Amino acid sequence: MTYNQIARLIMLAVTCIGCISYVTYAGWAKANNQPHIIYILVNDLGWRDVGFHGGRVPTPHIDALSNSGARLESFYTLPYSSSTRAALLTGRYPHRFGLQTKSILSWSTFGLPMDERLLPQALNIAGYRTAMLGSWLLGHAERSQLPTQRGFDYFYGNLSPVGDHLKKINTIGLTDWFEGEKQMTEFGSATDLLGNKSKALIEAHESSKPLFMMISFPSPGMPLQVPDRLTTKHSHIEDKATQIYLAMITQVDEAVGKIIEALDKKQMRKNTIVIFHSDNGGAVKRKYLSGDGDTDKTVSDNGPFRSGSGSLYEGGVRVPAIISWPGQIQPTISTERAHITDMYTTLLKIAGASLSKNDQVKPIDGIDLSPALLENQLLPQRTLILNVNEFGGAVLKNNWKLINVSTLPSQTELYDIGNDPSEELNVARQHPEIVEELSGTLLEASWEMAPSLYLDDLSKPSGYRTPMFWGDNPQRP
Repeated sequence: MTYNQIARLIMLAVTCIGCISYVTYAGWAKANNQPHIIYILVNDLGWRDVGFHGGRVPTPHIDALSNSGARLESFYTLPYSSSTRAALLTGRYPHRFGLQTKSILSWSTFGLPMDERLLPQALNIAGYRTAMLGSWLLGHAERSQLPTQRGFDYFYGNLSPVGDHLKKINTIGLTDWFEGEKQMTEFGSATDLLGNKSKALIEAHESSKPLFMMISFPSPGMPLQVPDRLTTKHSHIEDKATQIYLAMITQVDEAVGKIIEALDKKQMRKNTIVIFHSDNGGAVKRKYLSGDGDTDKTVSDNGPFRSGSGSLYEGGVRVPAIISWPGQIQPTISTERAHITDMYTTLLKIAGASLSKNDQVKPIDGIDLSPALLENQLLPQRTLILNVNEFGGAVLKNNWKLINVSTLPSQTELYDIGNDPSEELNVARQHPEIVEELSGTLLEASWEMAPSLYLDDLSKPSGYRTPMFWGDNPQRP
């Protein structure tokens, strides 16, 4: 046998081994019954607003979930609600497609770009039944932007930011409550309705078919409102705003309990991945409704972290997070650094969905967390872009975090979050070489930044081009 023939045989053997490994890994989920996925997002929940972080109110159902899986103590989202959801559903940094600035508002006309491949679309092709409940916040001005047009088989909830949890209107006073693509009127608090509907859908689901259900609770985000039955449980708290806010956390915890109860009842729990986290940090100012009018209060608790929702400081982007899968993910407290974009990659890998270049045309930023979650392996060292927009950005490498504010007066801040998680000491002058390196990383990301859809929308003539909210007898507001 010649040298070339031997070389070809070796190359063929290596290729076959690689193919077998790929097929084994890609087919793992199907061979072991693709797991159901329940993804629970909550709105503006503070770091220390959950029991397992020492919260002021018990959260027994959320705590039980944390005790059954991995608590991700270094999990990062984006500073804005729409940005976080976009990163989750695409596995890509939002600055790549224009959703880096603020959130999609009730009067906005833009949405998540149509050429982005979304998590429910990929899971649907892999055989999953997909459902979205709660706050969509990724576009509502055109039918093509709706969740039922972006891979979800079923939708129930609100499309735009909430203006009233009880009346279920958006921030410009229009009814915003849908089942599928049909506007509807329902009585009751949004969180209660979402908990009940989630429970009902799970109980009615044929458990032999894999289910992906995303539940995006608008609570405990503003406005601070809750049914009277819950405020009485916290009547010992004198401050009204704090009383309502903590009651809203109790309400979310009750809804989580209903979801887990339904999974247990259907005997689906052991084959279900449950993810829970906040979309960003707790808001440092909360508006609540009272008989005396609107009042601003700071009632969320971001623990040791600085600032909150909308900020690039730790209080805005580092959130309480849990991922639970009985028998697969051992109960642990993980300090491995994870990012919201990682959930896209991780869930598609576990579900056996395609990430080939033919299907995943655009490059993804998230990595697969399953080696760390399932096998207790260390994740690779990497640099995270926490966000970049026209007004600045932040980047995190190892324990060094650079924040750049480009609006005048511009400033550069550097923090060693390993030793200073509260970001009290700006050490930029002491470490110019690190500032130079991370500034270069941020500048490189800015060159990849797509124009902000939010700012582009502001430049257009005002007017509420939101036909989905006009009902059966449409009239422009």
